[in-house]
Amino acid sequence: MKAALHTHSTVSDGSLPPDQLVEAYVQAGFDVVAITDHWRLAQPASRDDVITIPAAELGFDLTNPRYPRQSAEFLVYGIDHIPDDPGGDPANWYFNSEDNYEVRTFPTLDDGCAWAAGQEAVVYVAHPYWNQMPISELVAMSGFAGIEIFNGSAETECGRGDSSPWWDTLLGEGRQTFGIATDDQHYPLFDLGLAWTMLRVVDRSPSAVVDALRTGAAYCSEGPMIHEIQEVPGGVEVACSGARSVRVQTEQEYGMSVSIGRSGRRQGRILATDDNGLITRAFVEGGNDRRYRRIVVVDTQGRRAWSNPL
Repeated sequence: MKAALHTHSTVSDGSLPPDQLVEAYVQAGFDVVAITDHWRLAQPASRDDVITIPAAELGFDLTNPRYPRQSAEFLVYGIDHIPDDPGGDPANWYFNSEDNYEVRTFPTLDDGCAWAAGQEAVVYVAHPYWNQMPISELVAMSGFAGIEIFNGSAETECGRGDSSPWWDTLLGEGRQTFGIATDDQHYPLFDLGLAWTMLRVVDRSPSAVVDALRTGAAYCSEGPMIHEIQEVPGGVEVACSGARSVRVQTEQEYGMSVSIGRSGRRQGRILATDDNGLITRAFVEGGNDRRYRRIVVVDTQGRRAWSNPL
């Protein structure tokens, strides 16, 4: 199921009312929509052709902020209310009436995750690169299922959309951490559908969606599709939409790839191609003894799809 997991309506600082926003995503081919307004719980009308997840984007204080009012944010899925006073530093709170944008904070991310756990909700850390969150601070935090590894609007806005280095640091520390990609939509004509998360669910229900986020039953993308990942003797086989490169990324400087072209690397074999000569199935060798492995598929436009760690 194709999921929009970070998007905003006029309940906070988006430009479409909740029901119209859901309709825009349905027309764009999405199956799941989580409206994550800032410190607001949007309540779009229920409908049969899409699953809506009660969600929000909330904040927390950083231990060592580097500029005034610097805080960070997390996305929480499967909630039924939002606290009026989360207990953080009021000096970091503010409200922009022109944009209907509000910031409040929990004292720490751990506190926010504990609050979410009380509702059996799931937390993903939002755009740590965009927030300029020190990686060391994120490593010291706990209670979250994963992080937003790619944020489409942050990438187009200021080039800080790719937070995969934060992800690799957590995985390299031995932390089980999952990833999502989003468009962080505020203005549909500009940023709806820039990136998304594909969820593998047991049934078409909000609880199944939340469970998939909790267990990492997903991959995410800004374009390519990952059809299958299979561990085989000596490496991994990946089936995907037409790609110029299939990579296995691991800790430290290690990693392997198979690419097309005269100077393409062949740490493995191309097993199948499409009519344009692009990779549709590849064997990438090695990596079985690494601390973690995650797959990245890259298309001819440089757009990527990311698997969760094997």
